[in-house]
Amino acid sequence: MHNLRQQRNLQVTGKPKPTQTRNLERLKQILQSEGFAIRANRIVIQRDEATFEVDIKMGHIYALNEGREPLVLCVTLESTPWANIDDLSDFDLFLLSVIYLLAREPLPESITEQLTNEP
Repeated sequence: MHNLRQQRNLQVTGKPKPTQTRNLERLKQILQSEGFAIRANRIVIQRDEATFEVDIKMGHIYALNEGREPLVLCVTLESTPWANIDDLSDFDLFLLSVIYLLAREPLPESITEQLTNEP
């Protein structure tokens, strides 16, 4: 895979604050119980529009299209996430929401625009 750190042209917003405690193991447990395969802290989601890869440790969301450079998507948090799941930070809930959206919902316009306006 390409060196994505050098290719970054957009950032995921809503990154965890230094004081925010994350529970990566609990997040993995929830995702695996819902049928998501996790390899090296990454989840791959195949869609017609693109293949998406979510790095659950770092919080980066990539769109991968054959023959093109990986695109780092900008996904913003429009409200404070909440759930009745214990031990997850707001950022973990944000990632959980993004993964469910990418896997099971129509893509929002903000993401499809990034896919179609790719340089």
